[in-house]
Amino acid sequence: MKQLAFLWWVCNNEDKMETEFFVESWQKFRKLENRVLDFLIKHYTVLLVVFATVLAVTVRWKFLSYESRDFTDFLLPWFTALKEGGGLSALATYSGDYNAPYVTILALLSYLPFSPLVLIKLVSIIFDFVLAGAVAYLVYTLVTDKQHKKGLAVLAYIMILFLPQVMLNGAFWGQCDAIYASFCVLALTFLLKERYALAFVFLGVAFAFKLQFIFILPIFIVVYVVKRKFSILNFLILPITNIVLCLPAIVAGRPLLDCFLVYFRQTKTYAGQVVLNFVNFYGIFGGEARFWNVAGVILMLIICAVALYWIVRSKMQLSQQKTLELTVWFVVVVTFILPGMHERYLFVGEILAIVYYLAYKQHGVVALMINAFAWITYAYYFSPNTNFNYHYLALIELFVLVAFTKTVFVMNNNGSKRITNTLERGRL
Repeated sequence: MKQLAFLWWVCNNEDKMETEFFVESWQKFRKLENRVLDFLIKHYTVLLVVFATVLAVTVRWKFLSYESRDFTDFLLPWFTALKEGGGLSALATYSGDYNAPYVTILALLSYLPFSPLVLIKLVSIIFDFVLAGAVAYLVYTLVTDKQHKKGLAVLAYIMILFLPQVMLNGAFWGQCDAIYASFCVLALTFLLKERYALAFVFLGVAFAFKLQFIFILPIFIVVYVVKRKFSILNFLILPITNIVLCLPAIVAGRPLLDCFLVYFRQTKTYAGQVVLNFVNFYGIFGGEARFWNVAGVILMLIICAVALYWIVRSKMQLSQQKTLELTVWFVVVVTFILPGMHERYLFVGEILAIVYYLAYKQHGVVALMINAFAWITYAYYFSPNTNFNYHYLALIELFVLVAFTKTVFVMNNNGSKRITNTLERGRL
């Protein structure tokens, strides 16, 4: 009888039970949905970084098959010689014009049974992400607003990963500028944090990979002269670090002096050209390489010396903001004046200008200009048959650089005139 009574109740309340089941199921689904949303909101930053990283890897993966002229003419022959010479043992007879630390990486990769193209580009791609992380850390260090510093650091990480020149430099072109740039950014970060020994170690690593580290060297000299918080002996860390990183090659039989002379050989490679696909002073005035290879260097040294003199005599306060601003200025000015510049040589300056704008919302025109010019020169490099005139771009850069110089040395960080009697009293 109880079973019959239960069946009768079920039959008469079937619609009600279906409704209750539906309502209960819907409530469970909504609870699960809210939990998922709570998780996404709570971990939004991490998920955004992961998504951007995966997307950046995917984009770079599409570039791997491209073989640039630099790869076929230089990198592939070097890699092949290392592989055929026995890897690390071939470091003693390596004939390329890259310093030993990068060549040591190639020698180690030569033991792997994969395509040289993929292996060489993989190193650069890995350092794309190291560079993006270093830039994010620098932005996080500079921004004082706790509410926005994490978000700006994430934005910096994503922007660097998807900058056209960063994507093209390693994954497409096969160049390795992200390596030295990563250590330049880290060196500057620890300089700003006043951890000077570590800053010099990172700068020494950058020196070991590329001569272009010299573009941020002036700010280390400025900080040394103005702040006087570390010894001139700290600069010895640079060659020492280079020698340490060259040890595998030295042990293999490479002369010690070659760790430094390799950079002199690099400067001789294009000594007959005053500029190579780069927007700077020589796009306006031109000139003979034999003259400007000496005069241009002297002019650059004079400008840097005058800048240092101005900084010292005007008693400029080297806050983190001012130090970064001066760093950007030095990189842009040095590459604008020096002869023999390539389209890749402002790589660090382009990145630091973006960092400055993200951190302080100033000098956006400078950041936009030098990055846009980089994209144009990259495009021209990969399409050399295109008719292109650097003259007008160089003129634009000159005018922007003059305005930038006035802001850096005559105005304070808020854009108003610095109260100084240095000029009025004739002390400069």
